[in-house]
Amino acid sequence: FARVGGARFVHWMQNFGARLYFHPFVDVDINVMNDVHGIDTATNHPTTTTTTIQREIKYGIVSTDDLIEDLTCWKYLYLAGRMHKPTVEIDLSTTPSSESDIQEQVVVNRRDEIAEAQQQNLLAAVSASILLHGGGRENEDMTLPIIQLYNTIAGISYAGDIRMQTGAEDPNKVKKLVETPGMKDLWDNMYSSILSDMQSSGILTKDELKLELDFNDIAMRKQLIQNLPNRLQLDEIVGDASGKDSVLRGSKLLRTE
Repeated sequence: FARVGGARFVHWMQNFGARLYFHPFVDVDINVMNDVHGIDTATNHPTTTTTTIQREIKYGIVSTDDLIEDLTCWKYLYLAGRMHKPTVEIDLSTTPSSESDIQEQVVVNRRDEIAEAQQQNLLAAVSASILLHGGGRENEDMTLPIIQLYNTIAGISYAGDIRMQTGAEDPNKVKKLVETPGMKDLWDNMYSSILSDMQSSGILTKDELKLELDFNDIAMRKQLIQNLPNRLQLDEIVGDASGKDSVLRGSKLLRTE
């Protein structure tokens, strides 16, 4: 249908659902770098060869405005949920010419907006996951293994997925996303700066393996709630971080959203 309908059809499809059109069966050529075969004596750089392989991918198209809205508001928690997990950024821009300088600058500016929105998305994911673990712990200290935090973040977007509830999806998918060999390093690279900033602001303390939090600290609870998307903050009980049920209510609300 997309091939026949073209861009107009894809644009029309983006008005439905999570405002994202996906084509799940697209064959693309991928250049894979092979092992180093020596040193180029002229440049003193390693010499490598590349092999082109074909791989089937799921190709999605979304407008920049809709992407930013989901990242910052969790309106659909679809792309935002996917981008809670490690991703690879591919630069498809071409070398700018004199005629395209202005257009290229606009694209760069939009990339900056997306990057800023993604940082908000990651901070909200960490804060929501801590609240999910902290429900009912208003007067307790909590030790949270970082690997458990990552598992919770990975599971946020699957919480209401009917496939997970009916067995149509791999029940170990979340664990595989985090605990497959090599994956934790990707999660660490993605979230280390967020966690360091939260430690600098006094929300938590951390080492390589765990986080320490004091749920008796009202200011800490309030900051976690303020890090959530606005539509979650608007809940009258969640928004009152001083109330004894605030963290528990936040936990329940996140599980039903």
